Amino acid sequence: MIKPEGLPSAVFCSNHVASMLFTNLTRASEIGANCYHLQWDDEGCLLDCGAHPKIEGGESLPRLDLLRNRPVDALCVSHGHLDHLGAVPVAARECQDIPIFATYATTLIADRALHNSVNVMTRQRDELRLPEYPLFTHGEVNRLLERFQPVAYGRPVPLGEAEITFYEAGHIQGAAGIWIEFGDESVFYTGDVKFSDMRITRGARFPERPPRTMIIECTRGGTPSQPGFTWDREIERLTAAIEEVFARGGSVLIPCFALGKTQEVLKLFHDLFEEGRMDEQPIFIGGLSRSYTEIYDELADRSPRVCPGFRLQKKMDLVVVETREARAMHVGRGRLLVVSSGMMTPFTMSHLMARRVVERESNAVFFVGYVDPESPAGKLKAGGTGARVDLGGDVGEVEVRSRVESFDFTSHCNREHMLDCVLRLRPRNVLLVHGDPAGIEWYRQQLAVLLPEARVIVPPSGQTVDLS
Repeated sequence: MIKPEGLPSAVFCSNHVASMLFTNLTRASEIGANCYHLQWDDEGCLLDCGAHPKIEGGESLPRLDLLRNRPVDALCVSHGHLDHLGAVPVAARECQDIPIFATYATTLIADRALHNSVNVMTRQRDELRLPEYPLFTHGEVNRLLERFQPVAYGRPVPLGEAEITFYEAGHIQGAAGIWIEFGDESVFYTGDVKFSDMRITRGARFPERPPRTMIIECTRGGTPSQPGFTWDREIERLTAAIEEVFARGGSVLIPCFALGKTQEVLKLFHDLFEEGRMDEQPIFIGGLSRSYTEIYDELADRSPRVCPGFRLQKKMDLVVVETREARAMHVGRGRLLVVSSGMMTPFTMSHLMARRVVERESNAVFFVGYVDPESPAGKLKAGGTGARVDLGGDVGEVEVRSRVESFDFTSHCNREHMLDCVLRLRPRNVLLVHGDPAGIEWYRQQLAVLLPEARVIVPPSGQTVDLS
C-alpha cells in the first residue's frame, strides 16, 4: 500500500476492516466529476478521478482531501472522457507511485486529453482570470503517463488481496466496466455504458455472474425512451433533414464531443456515402477532433470494434479547421461542419461558428447527443428558431434564424437497458451515481418495486457506505 507523500505513516495504519467500504468523492449528486473510493481491509483504490465539465478552478475537482485517511493502492480509469479522467494528475500528487489501470485505448486517449486540458487551462487563466490555472502541467502529465498500466478486457489483475477485471462497456473506444473482488465481496462499477453496437464501438460485454454490489451510471434516467424508436429511423430522419437544408443552399453545424461522438458520426456519414443515401462530400472537423480521430485509427486493429481495420482518415475527405480559421471562416453552402464542443462551450470551434450559422434561415444546427440544459448548446436547443439566445463568451446574444433540431444518437444506454442489466444480475446493493436528481430518482423508484430485496443507495458526497 502506498501512502500519500508528506502524510505521517500513522494516518495509513488503518484498523482491520472486515468489509468493503464505498465513499463518494464527487461534490454533489449530479453529472459532474466522477470519483469514488473503495476500501477492503486496509487496502483500497480509486474508481475514476474526473473534473467537472461546467465548473472552473479547484471547485471542479473531486473531494481529494478525503483520501488523507484512506488507503489508495491503485487508480482505475473507466474511460478517457475528462469527467472521469481530468483530475487524475492532481490525485497522483497525493497518491504517488501507485499504478493507474486503464485499457490500452484509454491510455492513448489520456495522453492527448490531459495535455489538451493543460492547454485549455493555460488559455483560461487569462480569459477567466483564474490564477490557479493550470491545475497541473505538461511535465506532470508526462510523468503520470509512465504510471499507466494497460489492462486487457476480461483478464484479472491482482491488487493486494483483491482482483480487478475490466469488461467492455461500449460508450467510446476503451471504455470499461470494472469488477473488484475480495473474498466473498464483489463490486461492479459500470462506468458509462452503451449496450448496443454503434458504428465503430461495440456494445457492452458485461459479465453474467451477479456481483454483491453494482455502481451504475444514471445519465439517461430522466429521459424516457421514445415508443417505436430505432436508430435506422433516426438515421433516415437525419439524412432527410440534411438534404432539406442543402436544397435551400444552407449548411449544417453538428456540435460534437471531439472524443467518441465525432468519430461515430463520421463513420455514419461514411456509411451513408457508401450506401448512396447521401452524396459524398468533404466534412469539416476541428483540430482536437482530428487528434482523437488519429487515435481511433491507431486502434483500428488493436481494440474490439464493429469495423476492425477501418480507418476514418484513410476512407474519408476530412477538412481540418483550426481555431484561428474558425473565427473568420465563411460558412458557405452545402457544408457539413462536425466540430467540437458538443456543449458549444465558449471559445470552442462550434461556439465560434455558431453566430454565422444561426443568423441565416437556410442553415441548421443539429444536435446528436446529450446536451446539458445550462450549456450554450442547451440554451440554443431550448430556444429554437426565432428565439434570442445568449451563447456567452465573445459571441453573446444571437437571434436564431436557422433551423434547430435534435437527433438521438446518444453514446449512453437507455435507462430501460441499464435497469434490465441490474434486474438480470440482481445485486444485493445498487449505488446510483452520475445522474441528475430526476434520473437518479427514476432508478430508485423502479428498483424499489422491481428489486425490493436490494438495498438501493444514493451515496451522499463525502459519506462512507458499508457494502457488507
